[in-house]
Amino acid sequence: MLYPKIGIPRLGKDPLSRLLEYQYERCLRRAGASLWILVHQATEEYIQTALQTCDGFLFPGKDAVDAKLYHQATMAGGQTDPLRDEFEMTLLEAALREQKPLFCIGRGMQLLNVAFGGTLMQNIREKQEYPHYDWLHITTATHPVELDPYSLLADVLKGDTVSVNSLHRQAVDTIGEGLFASADSPEGFAEALEIEGYPFCLAVQWRPEYMAVRTPAQQKLFQAFVDACR
Repeated sequence: MLYPKIGIPRLGKDPLSRLLEYQYERCLRRAGASLWILVHQATEEYIQTALQTCDGFLFPGKDAVDAKLYHQATMAGGQTDPLRDEFEMTLLEAALREQKPLFCIGRGMQLLNVAFGGTLMQNIREKQEYPHYDWLHITTATHPVELDPYSLLADVLKGDTVSVNSLHRQAVDTIGEGLFASADSPEGFAEALEIEGYPFCLAVQWRPEYMAVRTPAQQKLFQAFVDACR
């Protein structure tokens, strides 16, 4: 398979959302993939078509996962999209059953945790040592993370530490059953998750799509994902 097809749920129809989608497209095409931007249509027929057509799925960042999905009241200030939540959760659960390769970024990692029964911290401001919502430095590293040396992530990045950017107000709280943290921030926030015994799943809290052009290590994540799909 020369150009595996990657499914990415649509971020929105507005120009900003399209610009954000382009960041993922650029990294995936550079890694040798073709793409299908998936509309939020959680019907069985559409989900099955996506599973049959796509070799893997990338679940992107932007906006919060609705707290109702992990049985909490929603704090004020978070922007949510119920239609997106329903579609992405349905697609993720179906992709997991089929053991499709997965790359979950930012919100995508949080969605993965919720899918496995985990919970989220809805506001990390008082617990953070580094600014974790930092648009001004989105293309550069702002804090270190420590990697589990036995993880897929460490194998891809060939090391036990990496410096990353940060663009999140929420973080993983209770880790879902069947997942494990493969990277931690200095404060102890889970910065990456993996699925025990799963063929290929990378889930990272930082935003490698913004760093990949200047930082080859971050492009390695996209390359490893595309290679797994291939």
